[in-house]
Amino acid sequence: MHDQVLEAIPTGELSAAVRVSIASIVWTLVANSASVGLGVAAGSVVLVSFGMTGLLDAAGSVTLVVHFRHALNHEALSERHERVALHVITLGLATVGVVTLLASAQRLATHEVSSTSVLGIAIAAASILVLGTLSLRKHQVARRIASHPLHADGWLSATGCLLATVTVTGSVFAAQFDYWWADPVAAAIIGTAAIVLGLIMLHSSDA
Repeated sequence: MHDQVLEAIPTGELSAAVRVSIASIVWTLVANSASVGLGVAAGSVVLVSFGMTGLLDAAGSVTLVVHFRHALNHEALSERHERVALHVITLGLATVGVVTLLASAQRLATHEVSSTSVLGIAIAAASILVLGTLSLRKHQVARRIASHPLHADGWLSATGCLLATVTVTGSVFAAQFDYWWADPVAAAIIGTAAIVLGLIMLHSSDA
């Protein structure tokens, strides 16, 4: 099938898209790999889910870097690359949601209590600022170049930011008020939102 080329995009805007995608890869690989390990050790569903979101965000950003570098060579976005990148990112959102919901249901059914990881909470706290900034930047650039996958990736970063917020606040509630259910319930809410958002974006891309 012929690869249709979309409207020409200024190289400066495409370079900005590459830079924000690379920044997302660097941060998420470092911070979220550590979060997954610390979450597994502490038995924290929301910390693991937060880490997985970041790793999937990194995978989506890698796809976007390839996509935007190709666009730089042609000074225009490729429709085929746009569609592939969008499918990778929306699949990532849905995967995070499903795994998070299953893990949360298991925690709620068994009344399993997670231990607190101080380092994990510190990483999550830093990620609130970093992922929030990355999300806003991705949305800004996506609007300028009319890129649906970058817009979707901005929502994936926003999901990570929300999970980071839930990680910090949930840990405080669990520690201070003995609300053992706060962690899995909060994770389940974010997981459900991720699934719904992923399905909406996938449907809109196929419409």
